[in-house]
Amino acid sequence: MAKVHYFQRYVSQENAVTNNTLQLLARIYAHKPQKAADLINELVGADEPIEIGVEIQQQRRDGDSVPDGTIIQRSFKILLEAKVSASVNVDQLARHADKFGDEEHKILLLLTKHPIGEEEARARLAVSRVARDVIFSCITFERVIEALQELFPPYEYEMNELVQDYVEYCWETGLVDRSRYLMRIVPCGTSLEINKRHGIYFHPSDRGYSTHGFTGVYKDKRVQAVWENESVFDVTLVDGKLEKEFVSGRDTEEFDEKLRAIIADAWEECGYEIATGHRFFCGTPHVTSFEKVSRGGIMGQRYADVQKVVGDFEGAAELAARLASKTWE
Repeated sequence: MAKVHYFQRYVSQENAVTNNTLQLLARIYAHKPQKAADLINELVGADEPIEIGVEIQQQRRDGDSVPDGTIIQRSFKILLEAKVSASVNVDQLARHADKFGDEEHKILLLLTKHPIGEEEARARLAVSRVARDVIFSCITFERVIEALQELFPPYEYEMNELVQDYVEYCWETGLVDRSRYLMRIVPCGTSLEINKRHGIYFHPSDRGYSTHGFTGVYKDKRVQAVWENESVFDVTLVDGKLEKEFVSGRDTEEFDEKLRAIIADAWEECGYEIATGHRFFCGTPHVTSFEKVSRGGIMGQRYADVQKVVGDFEGAAELAARLASKTWE
């Protein structure tokens, strides 16, 4: 029987994202306001805890008045702006900030697939100019998922099912970027030794590939070394002059000598002319042995989500060590 989802999948994505996230917050608040407050505090990181919902107190003094009982309903307003494919509109966020009233807590959340870098500082400045008492937070969907993971104890089955369905929704619709956990497994043939030696993989600049965080060089049915893609360049080396066009990672001169060396070694040891028209994926290599146990080799590149293979890890060295005890098909 097909699983019944709490969150819709099959409508215009940006509208669905907003609706589903609001529904998540509403369901959590309806279940237990304090849990909604815990989630909001985790997401926005306010200087002082944000309290929402009803508070009941006995004999609370207010000046010269001490009633036997007090019920307080705190006012709060949360505005949510989700950006899935469109760019961040700073003016739009400022207009949102201007729409708050006399609420005790005013929260403006910007949800994005990726961190927005310098745009966040500009957005924060624009919001503060309009309303200094608005708490503005730019968060990724992955950050929301992290905040949800420990929100409910295991025995609260229904709420944990709700959370899990939201997590799966984010995965299935590509709201969480997994590229940093992807290892591109590349068959290297005669170039394997120089790839391992220098921690650089190369291919023609016009060859397609998906964004990935790690490169794994493969030969004889196993990944033999892996590194994080610290810097990616298109390189030209003519008459001793090295020219680089930065593609991704860190724009650095750290790999210049290795680039020169692998270009020379590719010609001398493999007969490959790669001094022009090639892209270079540079990092610090770590030896491993991630064996393919199914029949046959691979004819072209493969991708593996290494976090799903080895679990959480810190850096390429730990990844290489853990992959050495794993196999794949």
